[in-house]
Amino acid sequence: MKLILESWRIFLKEASSNERSFAFTEPELKKLNKSIAKITSAAQKVLGAAGPLPYLTAKDLESRPATPIQQVAEADDISKLRKQYHGPEGELARSGPRSVRGLEKGLGKMSARDFEQAEMVMKVPEEVLVDFRSLIGELKKVDGLFVEARDWYHNIRQLLDEETKNDRDSALLGLLIATYSPRAKFALNLTEAVYMYKAVQEDTKNNPELLKKYLETFPGAEKLKPGQPRGFTNANKVPNFALNLIAPGLSGYRKGDTGNVVYDELYMWNSTIDTWMIDAFYPLLRKSSTSKEWETIKGKLMSNVVSYRYMTNLVAQEAKKLNLLPHELQAIIWVSMQVRQTGEAGLGVTTQFAFNQIKEAITNVNSIKEGLEASKRNLEQNSWLKVILDTIDSKGFKEAAKIALGIKNEKGKIEIPGVRSITSKGKKGTSFKYYTEPEKEKSPTIAKKKTTSSAPKPKPEKRFADQAFSELKTHYVMNNIIQMPTGKFNNLYDSVSLYLDPKFSTQKAVEYITGRFDPEARSSKDYFKK
Repeated sequence: MKLILESWRIFLKEASSNERSFAFTEPELKKLNKSIAKITSAAQKVLGAAGPLPYLTAKDLESRPATPIQQVAEADDISKLRKQYHGPEGELARSGPRSVRGLEKGLGKMSARDFEQAEMVMKVPEEVLVDFRSLIGELKKVDGLFVEARDWYHNIRQLLDEETKNDRDSALLGLLIATYSPRAKFALNLTEAVYMYKAVQEDTKNNPELLKKYLETFPGAEKLKPGQPRGFTNANKVPNFALNLIAPGLSGYRKGDTGNVVYDELYMWNSTIDTWMIDAFYPLLRKSSTSKEWETIKGKLMSNVVSYRYMTNLVAQEAKKLNLLPHELQAIIWVSMQVRQTGEAGLGVTTQFAFNQIKEAITNVNSIKEGLEASKRNLEQNSWLKVILDTIDSKGFKEAAKIALGIKNEKGKIEIPGVRSITSKGKKGTSFKYYTEPEKEKSPTIAKKKTTSSAPKPKPEKRFADQAFSELKTHYVMNNIIQMPTGKFNNLYDSVSLYLDPKFSTQKAVEYITGRFDPEARSSKDYFKK
């Protein structure tokens, strides 16, 4: 591989000696790397070669800004892409996310190729799959980033095992991290899960009957029988994320002596497809969509059973080629796409990135009473998770909550930032480009007559805020620490209900979650069990 890269550089050097010069735009450079990866991959298969794939950066080439002619060509390409995906006969209309029924075999038994041949999905281009190897090359250029991204789930599970008392507690905390993952920055996601974990643990020990009654105040509980399962269903993302967190060895393991992966074919579908993964799978669709359209499309792709199973199958397929477990490749792509979007290697959300944000909040808050040096020393000797749990034990939930919420001044403004404030800051926007619709001629505005506004609709009752349950720690965390409880009640209900059983374990959690969907289902509506 080294010889191939050197030969390529010599070729470029010779080309530069001619009177004509060549310029590569960023998209062209990416295409060049994809072509190199495709050629060298084929060479590896035929010749039995091994080693990392060559990867050229802007530093390897003399680059200059794109010319106006290239910009016109780019606009022309966007117009074609727009028609390809969004036109009346485009891919979204033909094969966009939708429900299916009457399949010849179960949804969980179909391969990626099966989905493509049945034209049930928008096919992911081969060059995108080849680009996954480029993503790995990009990560490997940053010291330690590839290994940290690959071991993302393994590192989380190891931390849970180290800082909780037993497998039962570790499994609960893993389920709660998955529960609070939607629409939350990862550091805040971890923090909220830890507080809820500690609250549920204490209430289960001290007041289990009141805790069971409290669960029945969650929205929707009035329509179901007490204890009836209602979580980890309707969409794959949270169930798959939960399984990746609590059982990262589900789809296989790496032999310590050789580093080769042994796969368990039964669970190869188990990887987490989120919006970052969809960015990676459909870059051309993203490019041809407006920002608003793309957010809608991603939501539909992620929640659609057919699209989700197709994408997890592709992850498994490519992971095997790279000697990785499916969730390891997914974590690598997840971190890489964040680096690409922000344009900064330090902004890929690895475990360490999130941990550092939590440590920053702990240092901010605890240094007020302990002193800065003592606070830093505590974090050097203990994990951030142990520090939060110890703070709850020694100072109570209200005082410990400052790590999550920060400390306000007399005017109610955050003076000492906690995890919530820290995670809300940072680089805004994206380096990804979206389609911009041509400006339309504005029609003259006609003043509307003022109409008498109707009475505002009453807000739904928050039964989970009922003070009758105020002695529960879970009640305090729910109403004071959790930022967005809406939409997360069902998963919390099931997590706590499972944990209330003294025999609860990781194995029981795995069996429960995998039992929530039916791989033999031949229609979308039957896939998730009610």
